[in-house]
Amino acid sequence: MAKFTTGACRLSYAHIFQPHEDLNGELKYSASLIIPKSDEAQVDRIKAALDKMLKDPDVRRVLGKGENYRLPLRDGDLERSNDAAYEKSWYINAKSNPDHKPLVVGRDRQEIVDPNEVYSGCYVQAVLSFYPYNKGGNRGIGVSLAAIRKLKDGKPLSGTVVTDSDFDDSLVGTGMEDFF
Repeated sequence: MAKFTTGACRLSYAHIFQPHEDLNGELKYSASLIIPKSDEAQVDRIKAALDKMLKDPDVRRVLGKGENYRLPLRDGDLERSNDAAYEKSWYINAKSNPDHKPLVVGRDRQEIVDPNEVYSGCYVQAVLSFYPYNKGGNRGIGVSLAAIRKLKDGKPLSGTVVTDSDFDDSLVGTGMEDFF
């Protein structure tokens, strides 16, 4: 395993406080980390870490012969072309098992326990572990999610944002309270 700390990423499909059922029906903590293609320094660091792993004899033994394997750095323009959040971006999907809940902290490195505080759309830094896999005909470099550090708020990517201006005060003080 190779530990890797990202630069700033946008968080998407965040299941970091409670495990969520993945496509295989397994419960996992998970997140997608969106990296703008303009952040060439971060992309180069990720590619260098993956290249280093691929040169490791132990990793090569796990992957087996040939070059037909999956790498975790994915092109959002190609693979998520129907999702504007992934436009002009790379992304990495990371998971962890239910018994390895990722640590979630704020800028001050204090743990965050409120799931409304860290959400799909905010900006984070992540601690990941890259590992080789070769199972069931699938092989490549997988990504384990160890920790998330919230850096700043961003526009939520899913769901509806509700503010106090969404409520209508015309019902207040009309005797409607007796209805309840």
